[in-house]
Amino acid sequence: MHIGFTGIDGAGKSTQAALLCGWFNQQKIPNILREGKRDFVSQMSGIIAARKGIESGRKYLREDYYMVSLSFDLLREVVFDVTPFVKNGVVVVTARTAFCRLAGGMARNCNAIETAKEISLSGGVPSPIIWLDTSPVVAYQRIISRGFDDAEIEHLKFYRKCLKELLKEYPHIRINGDKPIDSVSSEIKSVVNAIINNK
Repeated sequence: MHIGFTGIDGAGKSTQAALLCGWFNQQKIPNILREGKRDFVSQMSGIIAARKGIESGRKYLREDYYMVSLSFDLLREVVFDVTPFVKNGVVVVTARTAFCRLAGGMARNCNAIETAKEISLSGGVPSPIIWLDTSPVVAYQRIISRGFDDAEIEHLKFYRKCLKELLKEYPHIRINGDKPIDSVSSEIKSVVNAIINNK
């Protein structure tokens, strides 16, 4: 099984993915957590950009090139870092899926989003996709409380709108991410347990 989380920044994806893996460990179910915060394309383009005195890798490559490049990186991750584990009976939990990146590109008006979608999802999509649908206000408060990120509520609102639009095309499980951590975790475990028992 490949379980993928998606949601806006501050939705609780990393927290819930880690808690789910802890639960799998308790159940003696082999699992691996894929965090996906730092990808090869963003890291390397960022290094090259810094050498050239450019603010970011995204600005260096420009949005369309950046998204297409990132899409191949996302595809590589599924083909080489997810599929082999799944084929060997290991549950892979991905805290950030391609949907997070694609929705981000949509929010930044990327013109190559259809190409990026075709490339990044051609290796398959997680099943299930768990959407932690968190209100922008709650997400903003969480981001600010972390103390090392910044955010704008208007951007989070638009990002959520783009993610909602994108997910219309794919079966997913929506969970209210505004609830307390333990409540969200219990709901996720219940959903996943039901899927496991129906297989």
